[in-house]
Amino acid sequence: MNEDQKRIITQFVHTFAQKANITNQDEIIYTIHRLCSMNINDAIDAILVSLNDLLDRKMITKEDIFSNIDAIISLNSEKYTSASNLIERLNWIKDMNMEYPKMSLSENHQIVMEVFDKFNELLNDNFDCYYTGGLVGYLAINHQLERYHGDLDLFVNEEQLVALKKLVDSSHDFAFVSNMSHKEVHGHEYKIVYKDTPMSIGLFLFERQLDNSITVKEYYFENQNQLYVDEHHFSKEYTEMSFSNQIREHNGIPYRMMSLESIYNFKKNSRSKDRYDAQMIEDHVDMMIDYKLDEERKNNIDVNHKLVTHSIISNIEGEYHNGNSTE
Repeated sequence: MNEDQKRIITQFVHTFAQKANITNQDEIIYTIHRLCSMNINDAIDAILVSLNDLLDRKMITKEDIFSNIDAIISLNSEKYTSASNLIERLNWIKDMNMEYPKMSLSENHQIVMEVFDKFNELLNDNFDCYYTGGLVGYLAINHQLERYHGDLDLFVNEEQLVALKKLVDSSHDFAFVSNMSHKEVHGHEYKIVYKDTPMSIGLFLFERQLDNSITVKEYYFENQNQLYVDEHHFSKEYTEMSFSNQIREHNGIPYRMMSLESIYNFKKNSRSKDRYDAQMIEDHVDMMIDYKLDEERKNNIDVNHKLVTHSIISNIEGEYHNGNSTE
């Protein structure tokens, strides 16, 4: 951020502090310092969210905003040329649930890619696992990140879970955390947290069958801590269309991911941010495979629900109860 942009922001904050009758000078100084320390696009996002918040609280009016809109545009006139551009950006921020992120967007993108590379370096392509989610969709089509990424999602063969935990436990960068004490049917049994950050890798577990098809498993406790599992078996054809064995690279580090068609198929009718991701990768998706995935899913709706007497989950939870803590 250059000095001219800092001057505009300083004046802008004082203007709206006066309009909103905010007199706490410490709050005003902190807001100016926070905005001026940001990447300029992150600062504009923060300004738009703050103005919307003041408007919702009836501390300012729409006229107050529009009479000062040129000041916001001048902060990055190459990206924003009109009030309509800024309104579209605010609506996009709302759709992506990015109004109150734990960190700025540029910082989020930097740290999520750092986690991705460091964890792949740790795995060294030695595990039967596949990333899924929006991040790898963007990487696969070589499109720069746009929205906030709260975590990474990884399908991993449960037979390798103990080996993965040992590897993570020996690492200085990551910590293996159990969610089993509070997990319900859906969600991650375990996650791998990066240092002292909000960023983590959530694990989905599966079993590899003899014909290479996959059964996804969801473990949880109920009925006085009895362990249950819901098993979702995918046919061999569905597995081959969804779990790609193509070895990809980022910064020279190998990784594997779900197929673009599988990611698109999951996201296309989901939440706003998921639909946005689906739109981003749509032109790179084989729509015939997407159609086949829809048809296969109709034939794979049965869930095998059963009590578990002994499993890898039991072994790992036993380790935690014998001295290690859960989250």
